[in-house]
Amino acid sequence: MLERESVREALRHSAHAANSGVVPLPLPEPVRASAASSSSELARVARSTGPERVLVGARTHADLDSLAAELRRLGAEPELFRTIGALAATVPSGAEAVAALRDDPRVAYIERDRTLRTAADPFDILDPTSGPPPIKFTWAYDTVRAGDALATIGGGSARTVSVLDTGLDVNHPEFAGQVERVFDTSSGGGDVTDNVGHGTFVSGLIGSIDGNGRGGKGVAGSTKLVAVRASLDGSFTVSDLISGIEFSIRRGVDVINLSLAGQGFTQTQARAFEAAFFNDVLPVAAAGNNAENGNPIEFPAAAIGGRQGGRGIGLSVAATKPDGGVASFSNHNDFVSLAGPGASGGSCEFGVFSTLPANTGTEWDKPDSCSRVFSDGSARYAYGEGTSFASPIVAGLAALAWQAESRLASEQVAEVMVRSATGGGWNEFTGAGVVDGKAAVDIAATYDVINPRARGRARRRGNTVKATVARTQDRADPGDALAGSVTYGLLLSRDAGNSFGVVASRRPRPFSRNVRIRGRRRNVLVGTACDGNGNCGVKILGRFKRR
Repeated sequence: MLERESVREALRHSAHAANSGVVPLPLPEPVRASAASSSSELARVARSTGPERVLVGARTHADLDSLAAELRRLGAEPELFRTIGALAATVPSGAEAVAALRDDPRVAYIERDRTLRTAADPFDILDPTSGPPPIKFTWAYDTVRAGDALATIGGGSARTVSVLDTGLDVNHPEFAGQVERVFDTSSGGGDVTDNVGHGTFVSGLIGSIDGNGRGGKGVAGSTKLVAVRASLDGSFTVSDLISGIEFSIRRGVDVINLSLAGQGFTQTQARAFEAAFFNDVLPVAAAGNNAENGNPIEFPAAAIGGRQGGRGIGLSVAATKPDGGVASFSNHNDFVSLAGPGASGGSCEFGVFSTLPANTGTEWDKPDSCSRVFSDGSARYAYGEGTSFASPIVAGLAALAWQAESRLASEQVAEVMVRSATGGGWNEFTGAGVVDGKAAVDIAATYDVINPRARGRARRRGNTVKATVARTQDRADPGDALAGSVTYGLLLSRDAGNSFGVVASRRPRPFSRNVRIRGRRRNVLVGTACDGNGNCGVKILGRFKRR
């Protein structure tokens, strides 16, 4: 029996490649060159004779439990990430762990558990008391036309946005009724107390209630939040990041906001984002704040944003000032997708406005933070800048666009957001330009989500099959913008339909291909036809067993 999910995975790889030339894994150049190599990571761990936090990738999911037992034998207590087939553990000796696992056929890789950081600098947190504001405190909300977008779709979305961050003040009045779930990656429990302030600030830009007589105004209206505390101090280990992504996928979230960044990209991260892709989850990440410090390529943003405005599996978000210009600190590279408000017009004056926790030990409360926070009596607020705060604005608006057309795939939502941007063409600083919520909702509402009907046949001669993928026409719902640009492909399974590989894709015209029947199980051939939006029709051309 043909396995639908196997076809879907191969098809989404094929459709993604048809539109961008890039599939989620392996990573594209130069991201792959910038990512941490498995050999260098292994060497680092192998030199460590003391305790080392490691990530171990299993070759198959079936190997996870036995690998966990092996790690316990080495004196570690592993955490299993079953969604992506990986384990995290603190081993007593890195060298001993590498010696035991290096040649183990169950092990795909061993790497260090790296650290990322929030994409906001406490020295750039802004001061609302430095003088009369030159612009409205809602300038960011107004710039992206969030109000118009919300009015178009009825005030919010049925989508959920997961915020992987430093936690959330769930008792802040701006989040009453807005939080669907909470999760702490460290304990596995529900305490997400935010002692840094970053997660509460980020969440407020998405979900602060409008019209309640208070200062917050989230761009996503009534859209529900999932608060994941993945850090207690603003530093994030890869294992905590992976734990938060896995929790979000399992709980059925639609958008994951990642206001964090770091240099280097590990194989475990790559597996996690591939899992998000195949589970139709859209990751949105901050591009990073180090443009003035060498402008390094930072991750995960650079791994999920498409090259030069092309389709990616997620969005890399730069930060802009009130005049639309890029913030001086905002990283720029080939993988910036678009930009959102995230900076002031000058030093320490009026960036984006959002919520703070009630506790007074946050980054905003430190003497060197360049900020004096304020309160309306029972709730605290402040201004701030960073790509950390541009990212959630884009994530919240993505949820609204998805509400306008529920049949969109996650990477199609990403493309809608890029199309919505007002920039007059792609550049490495602001990507396609500043996100426009109203335009995104309008584009999504008329986005072609209907696949072409695949056509074709297969004729056998001995153990060779001639597969022909035939011409077809694109189609769309009445009133939608026809995507057109049909391309053709061929998928092959050699294990009776349990897994599929791409034989050919992105063919601009119908074609034929001779395929040898191999192995002991049935070979299944599937013809595909994909339009310019990545909608793909499939047809089973035949099932064949070796004679």
